[in-house]
Amino acid sequence: MSKIDTRAVLIDEGLKALLSHGYDGAGIGPILKSAGVPKGSFYHFFESKEEFASAVLANYCTNNQKVRTRLLLENRSKAPLQRLRDYFDYYETVYSSGDPTCGCLLGNLAQSIAAHSEVLQRELNRSFTAWQEDFKTVLREARDAGELPEHLDPDETAAFLIDAYEGALIRMKAEGSIKPLQRFRTMTLDGLLTRKS
Repeated sequence: MSKIDTRAVLIDEGLKALLSHGYDGAGIGPILKSAGVPKGSFYHFFESKEEFASAVLANYCTNNQKVRTRLLLENRSKAPLQRLRDYFDYYETVYSSGDPTCGCLLGNLAQSIAAHSEVLQRELNRSFTAWQEDFKTVLREARDAGELPEHLDPDETAAFLIDAYEGALIRMKAEGSIKPLQRFRTMTLDGLLTRKS
């Protein structure tokens, strides 16, 4: 494999391990074995497990950003709140087709390691902020289009949606079911964000 391919394979295997076992449970040895990469190659790319986890997180968030851009920001043929619904529907499909006990990498790392790693705390904060900014953009469009209930501030609502969604993802892991995501959608998109006539 080329250097780029080796790094990409390590990150891919690292994501699987971090989602399945968390930061503490994801051992470098098993990741290397799954990737078919010798130990020396790992330390060629990453100085530590912390730096590796940060790279995995950055890659995870870049991929999520692409989904948000495609579903939320680029598809102007749909109304803003419909785009937001499409976004949550997309991820509900993703989680229902996989293992719901794995959850979201941001939430997993925020719970397990953020308080002990400034590097990961900064990366997590950057990732949550970017996510929130994209939601703000769509919710401001919804406000300008008259879709958003007047009492809701787009910026605070964007933050709340992420807070509530991450809570639903934690509950999903505990239950091994996507019902918490369905409940989140009903309470937010069908309830909170529905403009009363």
